[in-house]
Amino acid sequence: MTDDKPTRIMPDEATAQGLYEDEVLETVWLIRERQPSVDFEELLKEMGNEEGLRRMQKRGLIQIQEGKVILTEDGERRARDITRRHRLAERLFHDVLDVKDFEPEACRLEHAISPEVEEAICTLLGHPPVCPHGKPIPRGKCCTVYARKVKPLVSSLKDLQVGARARVMFINVPAMDRLASLGLVPGSVIVLHQRKPSFVIDIDETTIALDEEIARGIFVKQAEEQ
Repeated sequence: MTDDKPTRIMPDEATAQGLYEDEVLETVWLIRERQPSVDFEELLKEMGNEEGLRRMQKRGLIQIQEGKVILTEDGERRARDITRRHRLAERLFHDVLDVKDFEPEACRLEHAISPEVEEAICTLLGHPPVCPHGKPIPRGKCCTVYARKVKPLVSSLKDLQVGARARVMFINVPAMDRLASLGLVPGSVIVLHQRKPSFVIDIDETTIALDEEIARGIFVKQAEEQ
């Protein structure tokens, strides 16, 4: 999703409508993550095109009932897919390409990648559970079967070998604040010294012991030896 308006390439009417529908469906998904229902007036204020919303209702993507916007089965599927592509794109630009201002690029890429490329990116990244902002990435078929065609660039700390040096990419555990107070945050470089009975890592001059459950929720990218 992006606030940028296309200026270099003017899409035809059908393409423009498809892009608008994607934006609406993704916005509905985002609102639902914050609150139980989506008010039509709130969505209209966000999107600013009542005619477009009414057209989506006629096309069977949304229903408007008693002032609330409800996704149909087709709308739910498309909203889930566009959200998944956007958040995978964020992880790709953030984790692998190290793009600082990754949000606009993710907004563009979410509309362009095919289902095959989407699964390839997800597999490459190691099926990440959350985006860089900590929001859940909807699961795909590749996440269920873990059909890995290449070794993922990002994997769980639990799978790291003793002696390996790695950069923390994202953390998905309840104790994130406590870990952050110890210096274990995305971007920090760690060295794994021990796996049993607990995982022991070094961060700069600090040594931390972690249980397996915590280690499972810390995702890292192996770093080159210095």
